[in-house]
Amino acid sequence: MNLQDAFAIESLKEKTTALRKLFAPYTPHVAVDGLEVQALTVLINLVYKRSEIDALTSTRTAKSVLRDEVLLSKCINEVKWFHTHNLKYPDIRVSNQRLISEVVSEDIAGICSRSLPLSFGWSHNSAEINHAKLFLTSFIWQGEVTCLAKLLITEEPVWINLIKAYGFTKKAVFDIAVKIKQQLPVAELPLEVSSFSPQLQMPFQQSYLAVTPVVSHVMLAKIQQLTTDRKLNFGLVEHSRPANVGDLASSVGGNIRALRYFPKTNSKVINRSKVANDDIEKAFKIRALLSSQFQQALLVLVGIKQFNTLRQKRLARVAAIRQVRVSLQLWLDNILEAKNNAQEQAYPEWAKHYLDQNITNCISQFSNILNESLGTLSKLKRFAYHPNLMGLFKTQLNYVFTHCTTEQETLNDEQIVYVHCQDMRVFDAEAMANPYIQGMPSLTALNGLAHNFERKLKNFIDPSIKCIGSAIHIENYQLHTGKPLPEPSKLKQVAGHTHVISSGIIDKPKCDITLDLVFRLFVPNIELLDKLNSQLIKPALPSMFAGGTMHPPSLYQNIDWCHLHTKPSELFKNIKAKSLNGSWLYPSKKVVKSFEQLIDALNGNFNLRPAAIGFAALEEPVKRDAALHEYHCYAEPVIGLLECVSNTSVKYAGAKQFFHDAFWVMDVQKESMLMKKSKFEYE
Repeated sequence: MNLQDAFAIESLKEKTTALRKLFAPYTPHVAVDGLEVQALTVLINLVYKRSEIDALTSTRTAKSVLRDEVLLSKCINEVKWFHTHNLKYPDIRVSNQRLISEVVSEDIAGICSRSLPLSFGWSHNSAEINHAKLFLTSFIWQGEVTCLAKLLITEEPVWINLIKAYGFTKKAVFDIAVKIKQQLPVAELPLEVSSFSPQLQMPFQQSYLAVTPVVSHVMLAKIQQLTTDRKLNFGLVEHSRPANVGDLASSVGGNIRALRYFPKTNSKVINRSKVANDDIEKAFKIRALLSSQFQQALLVLVGIKQFNTLRQKRLARVAAIRQVRVSLQLWLDNILEAKNNAQEQAYPEWAKHYLDQNITNCISQFSNILNESLGTLSKLKRFAYHPNLMGLFKTQLNYVFTHCTTEQETLNDEQIVYVHCQDMRVFDAEAMANPYIQGMPSLTALNGLAHNFERKLKNFIDPSIKCIGSAIHIENYQLHTGKPLPEPSKLKQVAGHTHVISSGIIDKPKCDITLDLVFRLFVPNIELLDKLNSQLIKPALPSMFAGGTMHPPSLYQNIDWCHLHTKPSELFKNIKAKSLNGSWLYPSKKVVKSFEQLIDALNGNFNLRPAAIGFAALEEPVKRDAALHEYHCYAEPVIGLLECVSNTSVKYAGAKQFFHDAFWVMDVQKESMLMKKSKFEYE
């Protein structure tokens, strides 16, 4: 709906509701060109609460606002609490601070506020929230996102004259503009770090840099807009006192939407009664067909899923074919293993029936069994023998059967050691890596874990050891329901008696994770290399990950969970033998710098996930009171991409590709602190 359509609504109540929604921060900005007079009237009337006004289009009410010097003064005073980044999100105890800045670097390898037009949010005394709306509310005028405060500061003649029409002299309007300009500088950052603002420690120039992440108003608003249109998956983050958080949280009743994506884990139980016989059960992994990604791919390929543009449809089809290939690879895994491991055609008894014939007959037989299996699964019955899928299945089966071979690769580097920690359990880890994303584990936490591990190794064993990369495999993931109650930590006096009470509940989802970690260590000392063993390594492994407690596998499982590998081939052999549940989190080869590119990337590859890849600095590091280290900077979280790669895909891609593509490292600069692929390659 545009502004003209909203003004055309006959019902006064419906018109007012539509106008409030059009000018709300959680909806796309509305264009006001040609309707400037009516738009200004609405903006002025927004200073009243819903219960205090019936019609936002009332010119009489708008005139009374501008003639009320006290009320107008309150509106002007709230300009000094406009911000670009909300320091009170999510902890409203941060007070008397505001932040106006932009990302320092013009080229960030991820999505940040640089990709969006500047707009302001507000956070201060909740009682004044409506008074802020007059000069704060954003809209589009002459093709640019703006607000009344910016238009008055730049002294736009059209808007100066519109306000004059309400009975002001030109000098009075310019006086208002001067007051607003004084309270809305180009940049403003706090002089000290609030005790309620988090601080992260980043390795920087032989020391550490204290970094305080702050949420960008325009990024959070854009996520609300995109998820309202169902362009991205979302989850809700509840705020019990939204008006204290800011105008955006208040406009959505405290229910802020965050992107909600999870790592790929496969834990579905197979109903054995649906499997035709023992030979088929041994030969084919039926559960490969039960993944939601495989079903979504088939929906795209048969034309059931609809798209807005031809480009989106084309991208989705490419992604669907790629996903079908990955699923068939897992489905044929046992057959491929038998084929690749056979010596002089000595196939196992159950595999002879499928492999002792030419490729054409093999593919035809595989196709028949695949369609029969689809027919026995209730959710996939409609795809069995589907005319749009028959030829495609045969093509992909042929590709998988002929291309998925495992070759022995010789990889050597005498100064590189790998530490493989398997089946590690993490309890109560943070499920929001940053304020924008819910679900995906924190990649910056992975770097923190690796750095902590390196520090302990230097202290316990030798200072020459360096961690030059880390890889992570998520086997199981469980998001907690409900909100954790904070511990009693505040003193309150009631009737002369002091009681310890809890602070307010902040909605921070937690999760439990089962994971594997692989650390790549650089050990320049050959003598030290001979002395290293897992018993020396185990005490150095940190006990915390992503804010949660990390434990090795239970003693009842009797697993030798920590291995030291000097030969990459030995490690890769262990990785290939792993359970097929879960996925490795690879750095994505695709870089996205806008939400539009993110949506296209997700449509083009079902295995990609948005992830928190680090932070973009909002200033050069400076000395600041109450900072953890000598230098401190404020930074905003950056959204990037990672790829969930199944263990089957890792196995058939080969060892060289795994060691080249799977490892992460953090690049800390003055302008950014971003996770990226660890540059390392065996010759």
